[in-house]
This record gives sequence, C-alpha cells and structure tokens, in this order.
Amino acid sequence: MNQLLMLKPFGVFGTVLALDGPQRFNYTSIMIVNSDFLKSNVYYAIALEYNTTYYYGANQSQKFSFNAVTNLQSSIHLDKKVGYYSLAIISGCTAFSCLFFTNPLIFLCGYKWTIVLAQVGFLFYIAANIYPKVWLMYRASVVCGLFKAGFWTALSAYVSDLSIGKATGPVADAAINKYFGIFFSTFQSGQIWGNLVSYIVLRYSNNNNYNNTLSMMIDNSSQLQRGAHFLENEQKETNRSTVIASSTAYILYGIFIGIIIISIILVILILDQKRKWKKATIKDLIIDSRHFVVETFKQMKSVKQLLLLPLAFWIGTYLGFVYAIFTSSFIACTHGLSYVGLIMITYGITTSIFSVIVGWLEKYKIRIPFYILAAILCYASYIVMLVWKPIPSQTYVLFILVGMQGIAGAIWDPIEA
Repeated sequence: MNQLLMLKPFGVFGTVLALDGPQRFNYTSIMIVNSDFLKSNVYYAIALEYNTTYYYGANQSQKFSFNAVTNLQSSIHLDKKVGYYSLAIISGCTAFSCLFFTNPLIFLCGYKWTIVLAQVGFLFYIAANIYPKVWLMYRASVVCGLFKAGFWTALSAYVSDLSIGKATGPVADAAINKYFGIFFSTFQSGQIWGNLVSYIVLRYSNNNNYNNTLSMMIDNSSQLQRGAHFLENEQKETNRSTVIASSTAYILYGIFIGIIIISIILVILILDQKRKWKKATIKDLIIDSRHFVVETFKQMKSVKQLLLLPLAFWIGTYLGFVYAIFTSSFIACTHGLSYVGLIMITYGITTSIFSVIVGWLEKYKIRIPFYILAAILCYASYIVMLVWKPIPSQTYVLFILVGMQGIAGAIWDPIEA
C-alpha cells in the first residue's frame, strides 16, 4: 500500500504523521451527517453547509485562545524561561504523540472525542498560565502536546471529508484545496480576535506598575538591546512591564478559558461521533499501531520524503521564531507587552486573507511559485530584522514585517495540514 507522509511542524520540532494512501488522508472515512438524511443533493448541501459552519466556528474558538496565549509566552514568563521551555515541551510531546499515541487515541475515542480531549489539553495549558510555575507549566505542556497531534489529525480528517463530499478525481482534489483554504482562513482569524482581547485587557488594565515601567523603558531606550541584539537578562532587570498584575491575569486567562469551554461545548453538541474502525478489537488496534509506526520509519527511505524534511524543519523554526523570538525581542521590549497582541493581529489578518487566495489559486497547480514567494518573504523579513534596530517611532515597520510573515504562513499552512 502506498504511503503518504505528512509533516506538521511546530516550534523547533518537526512532527511526523504517517497516513495511509492512496487517499490524501487515511482518517477520512467519516460522514459528518447521518446517511439517512442524505436523500437528495439539496439536503446534502444544507447538511454539509450546517456542519461546515459550526465546525469551523468551534475550532476557531480554540485558535482564539491558544494562539493568543502562545504569543505572550516568551514575553510574560521569563522566570527560568518557563515560557520558552513550555512551548518546546509541547512541540516535543506532539512529535512523540504522532508516532505512538495518536493512532490508539483515535481508535479508542473516534474523531469527535479526540478533538474534545485535545481541547481539554489546551484548556489545561491555558489555565496553568494563571499560576506559571515550572512544575505546573511543564506538566500542562506535556498533556497539551500529547493530545495536539490527534487534534490536527482529526481536524484534517473532518475538513477532507467535508471537502470531498461526492466528488472524485481532480474535482475532489480542487475541492480539498478550496476547503482547506476556507478552513485556514477562519482558523487563522482566531489570531485576530485572540490578540485583540489580549491587547485590550493588557492595555487598559488598572496596572499602574505596568504603565510606569513602560514609560521608563521607552525613555531609557538606549539602555536596552533590542531586535537582533536583544538581551533577555537585560530585559528581566530593567523591563518590569512583562510582569502583569494578578487581577489582570485572571481577567485575561479567564476570557480565554471561557472561549475554550464554548469551543468544547460546540464540538460535543454539533459534530457526530465517527470512527475509522467500527468493529475493531484491541488486537486490531495493536496490529494497526505497529503497522503505523513501521510504515512511518520505512517512509524515511524515500528520497522524495527526505527532501521534504528540510522544508518541514524550516516551517517549524519559522513558527517558533514568530511566536517566541519576534514577539519578545522586537515587540515587547520596544513597546511593551500589550503591543504583542496589537501587532500580531496583522499576522492573523494577512494569513486569513491569503489562505483563501492561496486555496483558490491551488487549482492552477502553481505550488512551487508560492513556496518561492514564501521563502523570499521570510528571508527578506529576516534580513531587515538583522540590520534594523527597532525604536518606538518606527512601529509601522513591525506591522510590515509581521504581515510578510503572515503571507508566508498562509502558504505554509496547507503543508502542515
């Protein structure tokens, strides 16, 4: 049987998903609506639109909370670098889960409850940020990372099934590209609303210490090394604006926790429970899981697969740089913590818009020019970051840089799925 190896990189790790061919996804033998209801194309279209709308809305809620919290990690939790390390732990556990945990999880829980459990893992991680101690954050990161791989596998399965419908051949492939474009557009728009919430809460919170130290940081700009010359130790000593009041943290993370809970409820109420294995036994699970792992490592013998690995790690490091390094060394240390959310809104806007454009243009089979464009945008932004020292009077440059990263992200996202 042919094998298709999909790469889902994040942070500084590459997460490997081995999916059976010849179909695009192994986990797509699901129907979102009951077959008895599909008695006509009209009913099918209505049901498909209903499930698509609520499915996208539910998972946008997850993106709303998790990514907004991720963007703040490297700027808020500087003590013992718990913010950096928690993101790395999530990525490492996700990579491990892809090989050894995702297959049994989907076997036992099905697609619907895999998504629900993963969202509970996200909820645990977000809640841990209220009390960001090493022992709690690291444990929450492990739980979040282990379920994250299953989350993305189940998401891809649902989107693929929604897109294919009754279409086959080239028409189905075009439909997949279109639906993934729509999906990532709505999914990435969560960046907009999540970052907007973090900006409003942090900007207008009653935190006098935050406002005073932010003014001190801007006035004494010559004392701080920013951008490519960013020094974290210096930031910790002179920039207390990264420390938010407990009341502000409760409000901020309370909002994100509430949104995640809404997302969980929507998934439970809206999506049908579907499984790949309806009558399989535990013995079948063991055999299938062993086959899954073996075939994954066999795929590494493929020259084409090996040539894809650098691209996977490139995308992973790019995401890690945007969410961790760029937010702390270019935004937070120049304008203060609240501006992380404001400037990262641009990333959500550009990614959402260009996800639709890229998905629509995929029918013309112009992937290589897209990849070249994304690489040019990334390299150009990195060169600017290397030679440019950020100052408060040139905030617009940060918006341009993150917009370039957002366009590249819209091109990379379909590769991740």
